[in-house]
Amino acid sequence: MTEKTEITAQQRGFQYQIWIMLIIVFGVILAGFLMVPTTEEQRQAMMARMGTTNQGEIVSPTVDMSPLLTALPQGEAPKWKVVAAGGEGCNQGCQDVLVNGRNIHMLLGKSSGRLERVYLPDSANLDLIDMEQLQAAHPYLIIHPIENSAMRSLLQDTSADWDMRDTRYFVVTPDNQTVLYYTQEHDGGGLLEDLKHLLKYSPNR
Repeated sequence: MTEKTEITAQQRGFQYQIWIMLIIVFGVILAGFLMVPTTEEQRQAMMARMGTTNQGEIVSPTVDMSPLLTALPQGEAPKWKVVAAGGEGCNQGCQDVLVNGRNIHMLLGKSSGRLERVYLPDSANLDLIDMEQLQAAHPYLIIHPIENSAMRSLLQDTSADWDMRDTRYFVVTPDNQTVLYYTQEHDGGGLLEDLKHLLKYSPNR
């Protein structure tokens, strides 16, 4: 009789352990569903609480840059983009941005084929830019003139809104969503690290 009681107690202990494990597993799953943000405001609030590891500044809310990029040549698969825009002509600051972008592209190594660089000069200032010289210095750079006002309109009411006087970088997803931006004060190494991270964890399409 004593032996049966001890076995029953042992079995009851196993049952408790199983129930505790199930509660933990389902609790984690439920918490995950509850924590998934459903709006841009909730997503930003969550990122503010948890912190981020990116070196650039987050574009909040994200911006669809398709109106400015759909006219670009389309390859077999959409690519990530580093887009340079802004500035009055391509002054020294603009040149530095484009050179840094070129160097970062090369430093991506085997992942460089998943990225393309785009420069969106202001069409009103094209007479200030030697396009042939610029293309010769940056043979793999896509140059697509736009009106600065069109870019400003897209970024209005976002964290990336600025006066367009200086040239900045933007990281754009293959779906043309602008997610990060960098001023000329940002370290180019930070952009490189962010791109490595994004390319590592994004699907290779």
